Amino acid sequence: MDTIGEQLKKARLEKGLTIEDLQKITKIQRRYLSAIEANDFDAMPSDYYTRTFIRQYAEAVGLNARPLIRRFEGKPDDTQEELPQTKPIRGSRKEKHRKKKKKQPTFKDYLPVTLLSLVVIAIIGTIIYAMRLDIASGPLVPKPEKAVVIGNDSKESTTESSSQPDSTESSEKTKDSSKKKTTDNKFKITSDSIDLVTYSGSNVSTPIKLDFTALEGPVWIGLQQSGTNAIYYQYTLQPGEEISSIVPEDATGIDIIVGASNNLSVKVNDQELAFNKANPTTGKKIITIDFATTTKENE
Repeated sequence: MDTIGEQLKKARLEKGLTIEDLQKITKIQRRYLSAIEANDFDAMPSDYYTRTFIRQYAEAVGLNARPLIRRFEGKPDDTQEELPQTKPIRGSRKEKHRKKKKKQPTFKDYLPVTLLSLVVIAIIGTIIYAMRLDIASGPLVPKPEKAVVIGNDSKESTTESSSQPDSTESSEKTKDSSKKKTTDNKFKITSDSIDLVTYSGSNVSTPIKLDFTALEGPVWIGLQQSGTNAIYYQYTLQPGEEISSIVPEDATGIDIIVGASNNLSVKVNDQELAFNKANPTTGKKIITIDFATTTKENE
C-alpha cells in the first residue's frame, strides 16, 4: 500500500499541480509540503501542524483526509467508532401521549381565560353603571307644561293643566289664533346649501309649535336651541307618523337636525317650510330658524 506521502504526491501529479502551485493554494511552505511527500514527519513543527497540513494538502488535491490522518496516528483505516448503546423505550407512544394528556392543568393554563372573563365583567359593569346614571339623571326630554297630542284623524288638540274653557270660546280663540298665525308668521330663507338651510322669522306668534311628518321612509330628528350643542329632544319617526313639539319660550332660535331630509315634512305654526327644495339631499341636513320678532298669541 502507498504511504501517505506517495498517495498525496500521486494525486497532485494527477491534478497537474507543482509544489509551487500547491504552496499558493494551501499557503503551506514548500519545505513542509516536500517533507510530507517524503514522509519526513519529524521535519514538521508538531503533530498538530502535521495533521493540519495533511488535511489541507488532501483537500487541495481532492482526497479524503480522514484515512490519511488516521494512518498518521497509527490507527487502522477500517476502524469504526463505537456507537453508544441505545436504551430500549419502555411502553408505547400512545401511553406517553395519554400521560401527557392526563397532566393536571396549572394556573398558567387558566390565566388567559381568567383575564378575558375579568375584562368582560368590567365592560358589563361599566354599561350597567352608565345606565343607572342615565336613569338617575331623569328623562332626556323634560315634560312640557303644555302637551300636544296627534289624533288618528291627524287633527291636533292641546290640553293644559288648568281647567278647560268653554268649547265655544275655545273654538273661537282657535280660529282667531289660526288666522293670526297665517297672517303674521313670515319665514324667509337667508342661506341655503345641501347640508344647511337658514330661515329668518318675523312676527312669529308664541308659543311656537313644530309639526313633523315622516313621508315615505323613517327619519331621525333632533332639536336644540341655537347657539348650544345640547340636543334637548330626539326621535325617529316611522313612515306616516306625526309628532309635534313646542319650542322653549326663552329660545331665540332653534336648530332642527334631520337624518333623512327627503323623508320629512316640517311645519312651524302650521306653515310648511320647503327646506329641501332648492338643494335637495337624502342625507343629513340642519334647519336653523331665527325668531327675530315674536308676538304673544294672547296679546
